[in-house]
Amino acid sequence: MKTDKTVVVLGAGGFSAEVVEAAELAGWAVTALYDDDETAKGRLVMGRTCLGPISDFERQAKNAYIMAIGTNEVRQRIAARLVAAGHEAIVVIDPRSAVSRSAVISPGAYIGAGAFVGPQAIVGLHAIVNVGVSIGHDAMLGDYSQVCPGARVSGFGVLGEGAFMGSNAVLGPHGVMGEWSKLGAASFANRTVAARTLAVGVPARTITT
Repeated sequence: MKTDKTVVVLGAGGFSAEVVEAAELAGWAVTALYDDDETAKGRLVMGRTCLGPISDFERQAKNAYIMAIGTNEVRQRIAARLVAAGHEAIVVIDPRSAVSRSAVISPGAYIGAGAFVGPQAIVGLHAIVNVGVSIGHDAMLGDYSQVCPGARVSGFGVLGEGAFMGSNAVLGPHGVMGEWSKLGAASFANRTVAARTLAVGVPARTITT
């Protein structure tokens, strides 16, 4: 387990500013950023410089990192590479959030400002719980899933691996989102969103498969 409290942020887009700030408020010293966008090299984010592509970080000696990458599939792919390279994903919990002492937060997960994570909830590997999100008691968020700003996962709700909830979307009690499914912004799903489909509306209806 890393003890020196230094970390790099992978991703240098707009989301990275929130992750850098949360990490530093949580006591981490962010030393640099890396991003595969060629135009990002040299970019300053919250006073920290993007040094180059993620492959440059990958080749370094073991270090701690947190991803600020909004695309679930990309986080999954990069995580596999970094596990093989021996790097360590950390948890970043913004201290302006409220996380139950009985919740389980997995490595690589990010909990944003104003979020609530309820009792006995489980947040998977590299999952994103963005600003102002509510995760109810006993909910389960799969690895690489993402809950966008203002969205709500009710008690016992389940997001499968890579599932995505748009801003202000709601998953009802005991609702289930299948693996790599998507629930559109401001939509309400009371039951099941099938794996690898997109559902939108109130109530949510599948529009693509």
